Amino acid sequence: MTSPRSERMLEATGVSVSFGAVKAVDGVDLWVAPGEVLGIIGPNGSGKSTFLNAVTGVVTAKGSVRIAGTPVHTGRPEAVARLGLRRTFQTPQVHDGLTCLENVLVGLPDRTLRSVGAAWCRRPSMWRLERARWEAAREALNFVGIEHLAQRQAGVLSYGQRRMLEIARARAGEPRVLLMDEPAAGLNQVETEELLVLLRKVVTDSSSLVVVEHKMDFLQSLCSRLVVLELGRVIAQGPPAEVLRDQKVIDAYLGTVADHA
Repeated sequence: MTSPRSERMLEATGVSVSFGAVKAVDGVDLWVAPGEVLGIIGPNGSGKSTFLNAVTGVVTAKGSVRIAGTPVHTGRPEAVARLGLRRTFQTPQVHDGLTCLENVLVGLPDRTLRSVGAAWCRRPSMWRLERARWEAAREALNFVGIEHLAQRQAGVLSYGQRRMLEIARARAGEPRVLLMDEPAAGLNQVETEELLVLLRKVVTDSSSLVVVEHKMDFLQSLCSRLVVLELGRVIAQGPPAEVLRDQKVIDAYLGTVADHA
């Protein structure tokens, strides 16, 4: 399965990350089209999270990254964010001392009309923009089903609620591409099924989703393609049913799981 470069929402070419003599990511090429959900799998230590860190600019990397056709320098998270890429983490990253609504607002930076001059001369416009930000934050909380917790401090939320809050904050930024690192980790069966329904609604014709996950049933229900990493390299990619029958994948990943079952 291929896609013209002009139709790729995210394209990574030759992405490599080294920590001293250890090459954690070794020349990874992958892409995701608008409206597509791409899954990334592999055994622990295969470079999945490091690859996400490289794409989002958290770690220095070699190679190239394009978002909706626009090249972005690796190692610059602020530039990546401006182009519409957002990220969630293995452990939900929320501000415990802020309310849920405030947590989402943190993810909605808006530098428009923020100068002292604007505060004095264009105050009505400034307040309209601010009200729009609050409305967007509330809509995001409603989208994930926790609007009733808007004024509750994040520090008292359950693990599943913290996950929903993190997704709300990411979605409020209207990402072109949302990268998720093990979103179903730590969730029970009911929460995992609710997350699956939610993520199907996150993707639109003008956005994409990339998910790193270990739960195979979850990925098979959600993703149109899988990319498999082993020792920082891509060893297989394609439709889930096809990839999971690949002997290299069985040996590298599913075999590892079976050995520890």
